[in-house]
Amino acid sequence: MHLSDRAYTQLKRLILSRPIGADEALSERGLATQLSMSRVPVREAIKTLESEGILIVLPRRGIHVRRLTIEQVCELYEIREALEGMAARLCAERGSHEAMRACRRKLERLAQARPIDHPAIQRSSAAFHRMLFQLCGNAQLRDMYRAIEPQIALNLRLTALHAHDRIEQAVHEHIAVAKAIEAGDARRAELLTRRHMQNGKRARIRILRAKTRERATEGLA
Repeated sequence: MHLSDRAYTQLKRLILSRPIGADEALSERGLATQLSMSRVPVREAIKTLESEGILIVLPRRGIHVRRLTIEQVCELYEIREALEGMAARLCAERGSHEAMRACRRKLERLAQARPIDHPAIQRSSAAFHRMLFQLCGNAQLRDMYRAIEPQIALNLRLTALHAHDRIEQAVHEHIAVAKAIEAGDARRAELLTRRHMQNGKRARIRILRAKTRERATEGLA
């Protein structure tokens, strides 16, 4: 892997996995130190993440993780509901896939494991969503999903940091969708996927509203 690609991968993982507030300023030098890299590849990674909408670079104010608004989250889920519902339907119509069965079995193992490994569930759940588009047989649909993946990753960061119960609920929803696809039930696969998106939207809105109340309370303190 090229050094700039490695810097991008590691920086993105760092940003999405740690509780960095939108008001917390990051620096190119500090990030390079954390990643044990020179500033040049880190600078390129920052530019890429800025173009993807994950980071915001403000002159003289530093680098900030983008804060999604409730409106933006709602819009993202409206898009996802349409795209992923269609992908799930197409997967079911085109027959069962061994890759889907293997993914579902892995999700079941993670759901049953104790203690619950929330990061592992989120990684496998993200892989499940990507698999829908890999197996649906529609390249243009897959490209449309890839275009919004950075925003999806930023949105999922909210759940990783603030809603472990949603992670546990979502994995069972993924399993149900996978079973519908394996059974060739296109209508149910799409319905369950759309319902999964609606549940996800409600969970993120609750998080954002709670964070807004927290900031308001801190401002009054």
